[in-house]
Amino acid sequence: MHKYRLQDMSWMEAEEALRRCDTVIVPVGTLHAHGPTPIGIDARSVEALADRVGAETGLVVLPLQAYGENDKMKAYPGSITIRADVIEAVYTDICRSLRANGIRRVIFLNGHGGNHEPLLRAGRTAREFGVLAAIVEWGHIERALLPDQYAEGNFTSWVALAELAVAVAVDGVQIADLRPGVYKGEWGSSPRVTRPLGEDITPLGFSTFAFAGAEVTVPMDAWDIDVESGPEIAPHELDGLRRRGEAIMERQTRFIAAFARAFQKVDLSKALGTAARGQPVAPTAGATEGKPAQA
Repeated sequence: MHKYRLQDMSWMEAEEALRRCDTVIVPVGTLHAHGPTPIGIDARSVEALADRVGAETGLVVLPLQAYGENDKMKAYPGSITIRADVIEAVYTDICRSLRANGIRRVIFLNGHGGNHEPLLRAGRTAREFGVLAAIVEWGHIERALLPDQYAEGNFTSWVALAELAVAVAVDGVQIADLRPGVYKGEWGSSPRVTRPLGEDITPLGFSTFAFAGAEVTVPMDAWDIDVESGPEIAPHELDGLRRRGEAIMERQTRFIAAFARAFQKVDLSKALGTAARGQPVAPTAGATEGKPAQA
């Protein structure tokens, strides 16, 4: 089997791998608070998923981009945030460099919702120089695959516990911080605004609020919105949570690998159309457009 992690390859092996297939996987995350869950789960989850998908499909997997957009969580200790315009430029330059290597399709495995808009803008720019980008977010996929399980409850009940489950599945139950006390940071029973906005404007989560049956946006930090709560999981429940996390990882690996195979079959001449100002997108010399990866 060929190497699939770019960081493990020599430049000669990289040249061979990037000629075999025009599609790569790029995991992207960030560092911020998640209650008792490690601050790196948004990065660690997609790093582990990318590795599993790479092993199954043979697609080249780039090293994790662990730093991302994080403005709303910047008040929490340990949070690292990169300005949205800067991280967008980083994503764009990754695509630009890959294009120079003959790559035409990039699958971003995104573990952090705040990265979505910078990724979307970077993907639109990348399309202009001949790269088709896809943004795949396992949390949204998980909710869609198991609608009954995630139909009820708040943010914590489906995202935060799922992230903790993945964390202990990937790195062991000792990774959870279940000390007695209170927790905040994408954790808690329900969102609460500590700076009142009035009886008629009710929080939905982070910067989104409900008014008269519609959703509005008020840019407030998560620190101002999150309610304090206990860990909501006992130490003896961690093994069961680990099994749940393993099931999530297996389910997501199958889904993302299937998407990657389908993505490689996309007709680039139709998907990319023309570049900026209506100029045709010229293929890179030596690129193997549409050729599937060989494990």
